[in-house]
Amino acid sequence: MFTNAQAELLPIVIEGHTFKSNTEGLWSLTDINKQLPEMTKPPAQWRGRDRDYFDNCADLHSLDGRTGGTYATERATIAYAMSCSLDFYVIVVDAFVTMRNDAVLSARMAAIALVEKDALLADNMPKASALMQKADGLGISWTDACRAANVLQSRLAKDVLLAAGVLRKVFDHNKGDDVIEPSQKRIQEGLFKRAKGLHGNLEGWRVTAKGVNWLAERSSKINEGVRELTAKKRLAKRTPAQVSNDFINEIQRAAYARKQVSNA
Repeated sequence: MFTNAQAELLPIVIEGHTFKSNTEGLWSLTDINKQLPEMTKPPAQWRGRDRDYFDNCADLHSLDGRTGGTYATERATIAYAMSCSLDFYVIVVDAFVTMRNDAVLSARMAAIALVEKDALLADNMPKASALMQKADGLGISWTDACRAANVLQSRLAKDVLLAAGVLRKVFDHNKGDDVIEPSQKRIQEGLFKRAKGLHGNLEGWRVTAKGVNWLAERSSKINEGVRELTAKKRLAKRTPAQVSNDFINEIQRAAYARKQVSNA
């Protein structure tokens, strides 16, 4: 039996798509497959010992009707993701971790309140987190800022903002290599700040409360850029044999379509 707490789960975001649990706290594997067909497989094709285990544990449910499909508990959803690919498994686990991170979620709202100087809203926020205090003072790391702003895959997000001119690549003489850092314009706007010495980090810069809010407002566009980069990287990894097979399959599909038309 599922509790009311399970029914009140926050949505999870996977590759820019938002998924909500049903009233029993179950996630629709059918919907996940429908929204992300290139990364997943139909739940009916998930077979084997793992599938049988979760069936026996009542972690999987098949529902009929307009909202029908295969529904799963969180742990069965993660197992389904693993059956699709290791990359997708990591993405799904990260999505659940983000959903569960109340401190980061409250920090995001507090950042918006502080930036907008809405004292009343700030006073009604849950107790200020250490993360938000850092953002308003010393600044926070790029990874923490991305989590707070719901920006996916922080490493690739850097590349997206690098292409947009928000970040830049410069040569670091101490490291003897190129590093990515905010443009001077964005630092002057107060989105980022330098971080040197005792309170510094490996990147040498941090994100301010204003920067967290800026990222949150543009998270959908940044995540779209991340998805495009991911797709390009996936295509680049394809072997000549895979490309050849896809070409042959395309020819066969075209021939079949022509045959269907001629027989009509």
